[in-house]
Amino acid sequence: MTDDRKSRLFLAGAMFALASGGFVMLATPSPAFAQRGSTLDSREYGDDRDSTATMQEGEEEQPQRRSQQLDPANAQRLLKIYELMQADQYQAALAELNKLIAERGESMKPYDKATTYELRGSVKYNLDDYRGALRDFETALGTNALDPARNNQLRYFIAQLYFQLEDYAAAIRGLNEWIRAAQAAGQTVDPNAYYLLAAAYIKRQPADYRAAKDPAERAVAGAPTPKKNYYDLLNLVYSETNDGAKRAALLEKMINLWPGDRAYWTQLSALYASLNRDGEAFSVLEVAYRAGLITKEGDILTLVQYYSFYDNPYRGAKLLEREMATGTVAETVKNLTLLSQLWSQAREHKRAIPVLEKASRLSDKGELAYRLGQVLLADEQYAKSEAALRAALAKGGMTAVQTGDCHLLLGTAIFAQAGPGDRAIRSRAREAFVRATNYPNVSVQARQWVGYIDEVNRVEELQDTLECQQREEARIADVERLKQGAQVCRLQGRNDCDQIIAKLREIENAKEDCSTPRSGSAPGGGAEVSPAPPGSALNEPDAPATPDATPPPAERPKLEAEKPKPE
Repeated sequence: MTDDRKSRLFLAGAMFALASGGFVMLATPSPAFAQRGSTLDSREYGDDRDSTATMQEGEEEQPQRRSQQLDPANAQRLLKIYELMQADQYQAALAELNKLIAERGESMKPYDKATTYELRGSVKYNLDDYRGALRDFETALGTNALDPARNNQLRYFIAQLYFQLEDYAAAIRGLNEWIRAAQAAGQTVDPNAYYLLAAAYIKRQPADYRAAKDPAERAVAGAPTPKKNYYDLLNLVYSETNDGAKRAALLEKMINLWPGDRAYWTQLSALYASLNRDGEAFSVLEVAYRAGLITKEGDILTLVQYYSFYDNPYRGAKLLEREMATGTVAETVKNLTLLSQLWSQAREHKRAIPVLEKASRLSDKGELAYRLGQVLLADEQYAKSEAALRAALAKGGMTAVQTGDCHLLLGTAIFAQAGPGDRAIRSRAREAFVRATNYPNVSVQARQWVGYIDEVNRVEELQDTLECQQREEARIADVERLKQGAQVCRLQGRNDCDQIIAKLREIENAKEDCSTPRSGSAPGGGAEVSPAPPGSALNEPDAPATPDATPPPAERPKLEAEKPKPE
């Protein structure tokens, strides 16, 4: 016989083990309902087997209060029903019980009636007729013919059936009544009863988590060995009642009792963060990651942000790069941007560049191209920086501050490509700086750049004029020297005089106009900057908004705790 079948037949076995001579002596049997298991789904809200054992032990310890006899005729019929139950013929057993009750129910002694209805309730329970079982158990209890211990056990089963049938208010009343009776009898209350009571407070509408707290705590404290579902329920209660300190202590126990459960680690980390215990939140998440428990993208990104927050961006970047390579973290614009920021924060600009390039290609807004231009500028790749910054301005979608700064950086990238005398390049840089003057956050710097370029051009023009005058003076001296040479040549009658005269004509025709600047060398070399009107924001000494290519550490990670779920 299987264990399940044995447990189902426990009641019948208890009733008929002492069968003799047509009557049965009973010693407070426990219904098969209890032996089969709680009406509550054990996968979700616990297991009733311990509670049954506890009540049975309590009953065995109690002195036998009374002995009661079944009518011999009823006992004989119940014995036959028992044999049907042994053969798993529950429908046949039910039919016989129905027949017995129909024929003799009204004439039965209260004890016979209580026993018969108790047995039929057990049969109905084994046939999954929970409402029918509930009615029969309540009928048996209503006879008041059973001894107090047996009556109280029935109350426990009835309360569980109400829970099974989702009548949580009735379940709460029944469980509280059973607990009070057990306490009055000096019995140890089964922790599973406290667990069911707490669960009933939560399941009813509206849920009453504060009422559930005490029984949930008693269930955890009273269990001889830690039960995961008890802890899960108490964790939920503490979460809903915002009892962060108690919940933290509970979760600390839970990660030691069940270290392989990822949810407990992430919940504890998020809870620490909500309590401003960021160092502990980081440590818990890091330990869980090293143990191979952190495999979700969101948790990994939180850990990466903690590395940045605690000034270890290099490790965060390596971790994120590794998880992207395995496909655990998707290469989205947002995640690639984070990776590039980590590399830049770690002063690894060359490693940030290809990441930003990929992110920029994926984005339809200019912000990432703008950041790429910053990094390329910091890495002294000026031509590529110019291209990236122009792409950023073309895509748009940036804030006014970013746009102004982009114009300023563009001018800087262009100017850095200019060598001595590269006035055309400086002219392009000046145009970018002139556009930047329209943005208050960079207007001061932009005007300084425009003034600087104009001054470079002015000094260069003065230098050109001076050099031109020096060349002209040298040319005039050469002309005089050649004239004298030509005269001497004629007087001497030499045959090379024509060559000297030809050279003289060439130098005479090479005269330069030193009053006219070279092409493109007019002051400013391009658009002029009109002075801003008095009181304009452009005249305010705003701090330049040109950011360093190295981003600041990440902000304190914002964690959302997973909702604890009882198992």
